[in-house]
Amino acid sequence: MATRLCSFLRPLILLALVAGLAFLAGACTARSDIMVGFVASLSGIDYMLGVEGRNAAQLFVEELNASGGIAGRRLRLEVRDLASDDRRGPRLAKELVDAGAIAILGFYSSSSALAAIPTMQTAMVPIISPTSTSAELSGKADVFFRTIMTSARDPVVLGGRMRAAGQSRILFLAAAYNQPYYETYFNGLASLVDMSGLILYDSVQEMDYDRIARLALEPGYDAVMIVASSLDTGTIAQNLALRGLLKPLYLSGWAGNHDVITYGGAAVEGASLVHQVDISLTASSALSIAYRAAFNVEPSYAAIETWDSMLLLVAALRQANESPQQLYEALGGIERFEGTAGPILMDSFGDAHRTLYLKQIQDGDFVVSGQDQ
Repeated sequence: MATRLCSFLRPLILLALVAGLAFLAGACTARSDIMVGFVASLSGIDYMLGVEGRNAAQLFVEELNASGGIAGRRLRLEVRDLASDDRRGPRLAKELVDAGAIAILGFYSSSSALAAIPTMQTAMVPIISPTSTSAELSGKADVFFRTIMTSARDPVVLGGRMRAAGQSRILFLAAAYNQPYYETYFNGLASLVDMSGLILYDSVQEMDYDRIARLALEPGYDAVMIVASSLDTGTIAQNLALRGLLKPLYLSGWAGNHDVITYGGAAVEGASLVHQVDISLTASSALSIAYRAAFNVEPSYAAIETWDSMLLLVAALRQANESPQQLYEALGGIERFEGTAGPILMDSFGDAHRTLYLKQIQDGDFVVSGQDQ
């Protein structure tokens, strides 16, 4: 009886062993996910750009993986919170590099990008930033790429509008913690108008609005320029308006989303700015359709810029996805790719070249009033 049982079981055991070996062989030969790091402020004073960007990046990855990924490999997004503290950037970058990230997307402020680049350069792992625009990041043969153009042209265009309107002396308010960004605006304007009024702040809660309003209301100041996040810009504008400040207002591209209107209300009505995104051109894009379905709102410029950064990343990954070094070389070879609203040109240093849109806030919305090629 035992002999018969053994004879009966032997083929089944062999079959199970063969099946097990086949499963293990398949597991060993299966290609792993492609890990991409994402670092942005998801909390703290700078959370808005990061949250909107993360939402767009996650939607992009979901759609990409649903359509087959990169040559059958899934893209995996590893998210880290910068918590509005640039000092965390190098550590988070190294953590993701050590975990096997082939690239890192994010670093939405110029100051955070500048803090992280040395760590990434040592590891030769590319950074792609959707919104870091400081001129200090331009023209360098490093691992930093961006799908947004430097903001160096923004103050030149705004300064031209100020002069055309007869506004020659400007009170300049800026967030001190993003020095590379505000300096790009300040230096660009200084060649065109009088920038003798400079006020830097660390926290909007600690600003002396009474003193600022008195200064701005003095004869001689023709307009106010605010270089800050959308939340801060709206808060500052509201506080100055409550103190009777009604002078023309100019904003930086950093504040170019609807949060500035939400927080600024009537105080930002009529404000002018220069921006690289015309949201009306993206209304029928894959991003807008997916974003509206997921969040019931239109994507902000941070979401649009993030989607563009993902498009650039995937264009390079389709050429090289085995190592960060190969990906870096592939990114450097891309001279043009299709962005959300049309083609985006890339130079040999990984800097984008795009159209600038002149905008004004009218009736609680951004209205495009012109272009600067």
